[in-house]
This record gives sequence, structure tokens and C-alpha cells, in this order.
Amino acid sequence: LSVLGSAPRGVLLVVSDHNNHGLFAQVERVLNQLHLAAERGLTPHVFLGHKVFNAPDACDVGENQYYESGRGPNVWDYYFEPVSEYTTGAATLGGRPVRLFSASVEDARRYAIRTAGDAVTSYFEFKRYSEELHAIRTRVRAFGAKLVGTWLRVKPALRTEAAELLQRWRSSLPPGGRLLGVHARGTDKAAHPKFPLERFFAPIDGFLAAHPGSRILLATDDARYHAALQKRYPGAILSRGSGYATRNVVRDPALSRHAKGADAVMDALLLAHSDYLLKGTSALSEFSLWLSPRLAAAHLDLQIEGEAAASPAYTSRVPVWAGGEAVVPLPSPAVALAELDRLRAPSPPAGVSPPPSLPTGEAEAPHGHGGRRRGGGGGG
Repeated sequence: LSVLGSAPRGVLLVVSDHNNHGLFAQVERVLNQLHLAAERGLTPHVFLGHKVFNAPDACDVGENQYYESGRGPNVWDYYFEPVSEYTTGAATLGGRPVRLFSASVEDARRYAIRTAGDAVTSYFEFKRYSEELHAIRTRVRAFGAKLVGTWLRVKPALRTEAAELLQRWRSSLPPGGRLLGVHARGTDKAAHPKFPLERFFAPIDGFLAAHPGSRILLATDDARYHAALQKRYPGAILSRGSGYATRNVVRDPALSRHAKGADAVMDALLLAHSDYLLKGTSALSEFSLWLSPRLAAAHLDLQIEGEAAASPAYTSRVPVWAGGEAVVPLPSPAVALAELDRLRAPSPPAGVSPPPSLPTGEAEAPHGHGGRRRGGGGGG
């Protein structure tokens, strides 16, 4: 048959819906749309272009805060590989005419809940915690990890840079030393409130005491946070950057749009390869959990507060070195090195699931506290 006589091939145009979203908030919404495409038998094409609505329910248009004209028309292509062979504007695909589809971000989210039971999200309740709410977090993170493993491929140059840094940092550790990931989100953090930086201090202190020779792998968008942690932990901080002196990292016109996106991707990659992660609510550090599913059971969500932080469902998953009850496995050195090898290796094509994640390896021993053995990490 000629192209005109061929059955059309459906392509789903995957987009962003808000000009104030950070890079990984956009990735979160892309993942739900990729699920919709796969379920409906459509070829996905991610296009995060120059213009985007100012809000999901708005008609006025703003700009994607990571777009730079000199870098190309599609922000997705700055940092990630295409998810299919379709190219923007092509009339045919594989010798067949294209029928282009779109779905609202909200419709894609609802579709994921209806078909998969959950939608990818970075935001969970932080003033209530229960076994049921923990199970929801666990399911959502597994869903996010499945979609990331199937569809998302970080550009090789970024992966190579991350692998070189991690190799250097791990080589500098003494025997028994670990990398404690710390993501301190500052500047424009708003959807869930900022919490005092001091909330990180006790668990950092506990980890460093339990694992002598360990270092802090710090990722933060806030220069004030970086300086404060450097002052409190001199010689223990490892970081690629030192944060930004700004009140709003997403919308500050003085910042390079491409560079701040690259910084975010690098921070997420580095955090994903830490041995344990301390975090608050953030799409960036949530992405690290999707990228490295073992961290779903090896992180502590410090956004949890009040009655939620005192609930048995939460405290039973807080490590003994942070004042809780759990003995949390950390990856063996062999597993950490194997993860670095996978970071360096060529990625499989998008749409192909990678091999299963490596096992964690040996568990850490208790350090001065009793408590029943638990596999879980922090609540979220």
C-alpha cells in the first residue's frame, strides 16, 4: 500500500502543562502520559517546547523555564533521549501516515489511577502517617520506577560526568565509609513548606557516628543551605555545586535555563547512587528513588512532622542511628561499583525494560540501639 492508503499510526504528543514547574515536576507528568500511550497502543513523543500554559486551567501562555533557543526547540532533548523514533512535525512514521493525539496532564493522571491503581506523584501527606499511607507511597514509587526504567534515558554525557564524580568520591572513602545523600530543597520550595535545615542535623550526626569515615553527598539549590552544612560538617561535604543565591531557582531570569536543568539532572543522578538518602518533599529527590528503587527502602523523609513523625508506622522505619527502630540494609561495595558500571554502560532503547535492579547486599549491623529488624527506610 502507498502511504496514503496505509492505516494511520497514532502518536501521543506528551507535554508540560505549567510554566512554573521545575524540571522534574515536568518529568513526573511526562511519566503518566507515557503510561497512557503504552496502554492505548500509541507511539509517544515528548515535546517540552518554548511555550506552555501558565497553569493547567489557564488560557494565557508563558514560557518553559528551561527553554533556551540556542539549545533547540525541545527541552526534553537537552537532558534525555527521545522515547520513540517519531520526530516533531513528521507526517509519517514507519511509512504510515501519523494521526497525532493529545491528552491533558490531568486526564493522564486519572487514567493511570484507573488502569494501574496509582499515578506517579512526588507529593504525599506529611502530617499523617499509617501503614496504609506507607503502602500507597511504596506502590506509587514502584510505578514510577517501572516507568523510568522503561522509558527514561539520561543523556550519555551527563551519565558519564556523574559516574566519574561518584568513582572519585567512592575511591576517597576509607574502608567502611559510606555516601550519605542529603537533598536540601530551598529557594522557591512551596507546594509543601520548607522545614528548618536543622532537621537534617540529628540524622546526619547519627549516620556519621554509625559509619565512621563516611561523607555527605549534598545536593541543594540554596547557597545558604550549602554554606551552613559546609560550616557544620567541614571536610565531610561532597557536592558538584554550591547552590544558587536566589529566592526562586525556577524563575530567576539571571540563571542559565539550560545549566540549571543540567544541575538538577546531575544532582538527581548523584543522589540516586548514595547509600542512604535524607530528603524532604521534592520531585528531584523523588526521581532519584525511581531511578534507584533500592532507595525506596533506604531513605528518610524529613518532611514528615508532628503526630505523623511519632506514629509507629513511621518510627518503625526510622534507622536506629537516627533514633528509630529499623536496621536498614546498605549496599555492599560490590553492589555500589556494579551500579557505577551500569551508569557508564550504554542504555537500552526507550520502551525496553532494563535488567532487574541488583540486590542491596550485606545489611548493616545495629549500632547501640535495640529494635526489631525492618527492611524499610524512611516513610517517604
